[in-house]
Amino acid sequence: MLSRDLRVLIATNGTLTRILGVVVDEEIGVQVIEQQIHPSAPKILQSEQLPSGRILQRNVVLKGRRSGRPYIAAETLAAIDFLPPTIVTSLVTTDRPIGELLVSASLETLKELPEVWMGEHPSWGLPTGHANSRLEAVGRRYRQFIGGQPVITISEYFPLDVFSN
Repeated sequence: MLSRDLRVLIATNGTLTRILGVVVDEEIGVQVIEQQIHPSAPKILQSEQLPSGRILQRNVVLKGRRSGRPYIAAETLAAIDFLPPTIVTSLVTTDRPIGELLVSASLETLKELPEVWMGEHPSWGLPTGHANSRLEAVGRRYRQFIGGQPVITISEYFPLDVFSN
């Protein structure tokens, strides 16, 4: 059975970074692991059903600022031609979480209900020295709509060993 904290984090429809900070009683920072802009959706990403055009792929880890502990790994796929330029600039030049950027821009979005699964934590989101480890995680994926169109897909990975009872 999943811990109460993990169930709360998976069920939230709010800004994950803020809620995570409350759950773990620590300010959360974002470490950008990798980001790149694709001229169009890479073949492996076609199933994400984002509009055609440039796609920003951004992999981050949400970490405790005090402890440095990695809590959640997240991959964002954003159709940047459909986002305000100020948000795109902030995404590629800062380490601010996308949810906070959308809120601060007062951009109205709709999150669809997430798909949730049990699986393996992505290797890019593992702590240094654990890249070859197999770490079990709960994953969730959802799309965010702007103006009725899916513009962002976010996949989040919650390591079970971090959120155990």
